Amino acid sequence: MMWLFALVAALIGYVLGSIPVGLWVCRMYGVDIRTVGSGRIGGTNAWRAAGLKAAVPTIIGDAVKGAVAVLLVRWLFFLLFPEPGAMSVEDAVTRTDALNLSLALAGGLAVIGHNWSFLNGFKGGAGGITTAATTLAISPLVGGITIIIGAFVIWWTRIASVGTFAVGVASFALFLILAVDQITPWPFAIFGVIALAAVMIALRPNREKLREQKERIITLW
Repeated sequence: MMWLFALVAALIGYVLGSIPVGLWVCRMYGVDIRTVGSGRIGGTNAWRAAGLKAAVPTIIGDAVKGAVAVLLVRWLFFLLFPEPGAMSVEDAVTRTDALNLSLALAGGLAVIGHNWSFLNGFKGGAGGITTAATTLAISPLVGGITIIIGAFVIWWTRIASVGTFAVGVASFALFLILAVDQITPWPFAIFGVIALAAVMIALRPNREKLREQKERIITLW
């Protein structure tokens, strides 16, 4: 049952990740974000569509839904599978592995849901904010470093897609390195693979624009 719960966790992650925050926020200001700029529903395009007043709640919402997916799955796991008073080492390892896989799938599918939302015709954003938030919820250490790296890259380049790419790479690389060193569990590296793949696929048009030096620069006006 614990291993089957990982499938439930994946579904929870996808459903929560699919909430099209940017679409709904911009709609409140009379703008269809899908007709502006890149057509994505993330924070950067919300900024273009309706200004900072739409970008801020969009960014917060995209972060919260990813983090909540992971935290909700963690809470449900302990609710459904309370730790028994006495447990063999093998059973303890199995329980921990099942929990970690559930968290990884919840986080990974939240990013996929954000990028390909069933509530938005299987379209969405690029996944940078949701990846950062789910990484933070899974591992505060890795998440904190990932957010710092992403924020620095965006500040340095002033290009949102490059910062999003940096977040995906940082999350994957850090989880992989720590898993090899047996500091974090291997399922977290699986999350890194899923998140990086989702970001890379979503950013395909941006990579072409970067090669042509036509990618948009973030400005405050």
